Amino acid sequence: MPLQWDQERYTTGYAHIDEQHFQLFDGLNSLLIFLKDSSNIEQPEEQEKAVELIGFLGEYAVNHFRDEEALFAKSDHPMKVVNEEEHRRFVAKYLEYKNKLTAGAITRGSLIQLHIFLQSWLIKHISKVDTALRDCAAKEEAEQAAASDFSKKPSVFARFLSLFQKKRLAA
Repeated sequence: MPLQWDQERYTTGYAHIDEQHFQLFDGLNSLLIFLKDSSNIEQPEEQEKAVELIGFLGEYAVNHFRDEEALFAKSDHPMKVVNEEEHRRFVAKYLEYKNKLTAGAITRGSLIQLHIFLQSWLIKHISKVDTALRDCAAKEEAEQAAASDFSKKPSVFARFLSLFQKKRLAA
C-alpha cells in the first residue's frame, strides 16, 4: 500500500525537511511501483535496476539525515542525540539489507522485506522524533512550511524511475 503524506501528522515546521520527507515517501512508493512493474525480478537487468534504486534511496536518506541533524544541532534540541542515534541505527540496518541484497540474487520477497522495514522506520521516526522540531521552527518558516505544496513538484524518485523506463524502451 502506498504511503500517503499527511501534512498535520508529519510536518516539522521546516519546509525543506518536510519536502525531503515527502520525497522519501515517494521513493518508497517508487520501490512499490518497481516491484509491481518488474515482471521477472531475477533477470539481470531487473537486478541492476533494483540495486540502483536501493542505492539511490539510501544516498537520498543519508543526505537528508545530514540536513536534519544540522537543524537539531542549530537549535540545540533535546532530541538531538536521539535523532542522531536513530539515524545511525537506520544506516546500519539499511546497509545490512543492502549488503544482503547485493551479495546474491535479489528476490521479490527480499525487496518487500526491505520496503516494510523502510516504511515502518520512516513513519515512526518522522512522527515521533522529527516532528519535535516544530517547537523550534521560526514563525515564518512554519508559515512557509504550512503554505508550501511540494506534493505538486516533480518527484526526484519519479525522475529516477523514468530512467529505467527509458532504458527499457531503448533496449
